[in-house]
Amino acid sequence: MPSSNNLRNKAGSSVIADSHYRWLSPPGASALALLFLSGDTSALFGGSLKGLTATPRRLWLADARGEIIDEAMGCRHRGGVLLTLHGGAGVRRAVERAMGEDRAQRDDATGQMFGETCFERATLALLPEVRGAAAVSLALQAAARAPALSDALSSGNLSDALSQAEPCRFLFSPPRVQLWGPVNAGKSSLLNALCGRTLAAAGAEPGLTRDVIEGRIEHQGFEVRLFDAPGTWAGASSRLDDEALGLARHWRAQADLTIALTPPGAQPTDGDWSYHSRVDESGLVGLSIRHAETLTALKDRLVRHFFGGLGAGIFALHPDLRADLQAVLEGRADSNDVRLKWLG
Repeated sequence: MPSSNNLRNKAGSSVIADSHYRWLSPPGASALALLFLSGDTSALFGGSLKGLTATPRRLWLADARGEIIDEAMGCRHRGGVLLTLHGGAGVRRAVERAMGEDRAQRDDATGQMFGETCFERATLALLPEVRGAAAVSLALQAAARAPALSDALSSGNLSDALSQAEPCRFLFSPPRVQLWGPVNAGKSSLLNALCGRTLAAAGAEPGLTRDVIEGRIEHQGFEVRLFDAPGTWAGASSRLDDEALGLARHWRAQADLTIALTPPGAQPTDGDWSYHSRVDESGLVGLSIRHAETLTALKDRLVRHFFGGLGAGIFALHPDLRADLQAVLEGRADSNDVRLKWLG
């Protein structure tokens, strides 16, 4: 006779009777959802939670029949497992169905974040807003760094903490990168190649792109937005051409970074982010949609540029916390008051 703590469900998989789960985020249309599991979690989701540590990692969640439910981020947290899943209603229903099959008990204290301090609760509450697996991992790790905040307040060394956290804004609103250059510079082809799918029409005819087209990539767990726009063209003569170029300049002014592309035969522009394009035709060193290593190198460089400053010890993710630390640094707030507010 099986132990009361080690049962089997209809599909024949081992289940644990003293497992519990609760949602830490309310149902809705947010990009991410948070789920906390406690008790014996070893057999849940087909055993995919085994081996988790305090360092977040990706994993695939499956039901008792082995059918994939979702790709998630998971880590050990407060004696249990914290999962960050996609936030759709279908994923939520599938998770609850799997939990029912595994006889995990639902805790009805839903919709609230948890943590000992305001700092931890507020940092964890950011999880549904961050974009990309690495951003999720950074937020999970930051929530455990209350001692680092305490040390910074005690030492008064707040400049480094604020400087280190400056790129945090890109975790919530991915950086905007504008592809720029003359017509036939290969901007649309590059956008399609970087994103891995056809988003913009590409061809030999000049001026095919008349609008701004957005694509998104996730590289090394970070999300970046890419924009293709109408190219500059000495032969532009119509009102439509002028409006297209005006639109391109307007969007370029809003970009966090512009990548200037120089096609074969054109005069290259100066700048750290200027590249020869269509280099299969010219034989120059630059970007080639036919050589994946050049695209990977560009993605690597973008991640370093926007996210490389996010140090391993970052803790000031929450904008309200950064505002309070800035106020202390400028003498507009007392460090003891900030400590009491965030650390209790």
